[in-house]
Amino acid sequence: MTTANTNARAIDALREEIDTLDQELLALMEKRLDLAAAIAAAKSDDSKTEDANELLLRPAREASVIDRLGTLTRRIPDASIAAIWRELMAINLQAQRPIEIALNASRHPARMHLMARARFGTIIPIREMASPEAALDKARTGKAIALIEIGEGDWWSGLRDDPELAIIDGLLGEGGRGSALAVGRLSPDRLGEDRSFAVLEQAELAARLGRGEAVCPIAVSGSLNLCVIERVAPLSRAAA
Repeated sequence: MTTANTNARAIDALREEIDTLDQELLALMEKRLDLAAAIAAAKSDDSKTEDANELLLRPAREASVIDRLGTLTRRIPDASIAAIWRELMAINLQAQRPIEIALNASRHPARMHLMARARFGTIIPIREMASPEAALDKARTGKAIALIEIGEGDWWSGLRDDPELAIIDGLLGEGGRGSALAVGRLSPDRLGEDRSFAVLEQAELAARLGRGEAVCPIAVSGSLNLCVIERVAPLSRAAA
């Protein structure tokens, strides 16, 4: 048998092993989705009536899972880990309670679409909205995440005193270009703790900076500042 034939047979054997592993990976992913659905079903038995108007997203839990897996991976880049698991989480969320992304992005729409997919997965549909207010109204129904580009207008300033909406996450583009906020109806206990976003009065911002907190303004409107807050507990919904 020639060396070429031997190599070909070895490659075929390796490909068969990969095919087997692919099937096992698929089975494990579907088992994960089944377990997540079982958890959701168990929680629904104890849920309050108003929970039906809140998103089922758990940003802190998502970040914790992805960060933990990132420390365990040997060859898979962190960005790939995040993409794979965010997609799995999105599939599970859509199976429990379908939502959509209400997108308003007049300056960098293509970039916003890509950032939305990277953060929330490909299964969640994106609907373009004519204005920030239209996107926020959609989010108030509890059936959508409003994803609104930062840079045109001060629509975000109203979130400071909004009793219904919270800032879920911020998608920050390079050099501040193409940045956006994800906003929705989300209970305070579901917000992340490593990074949060808040609308702060100038005096409060100055006080936090004076205490040495890592607070970075990314937009300003009068005395109000839209800020990224690193490594601190999230503010209450009324303050975010």
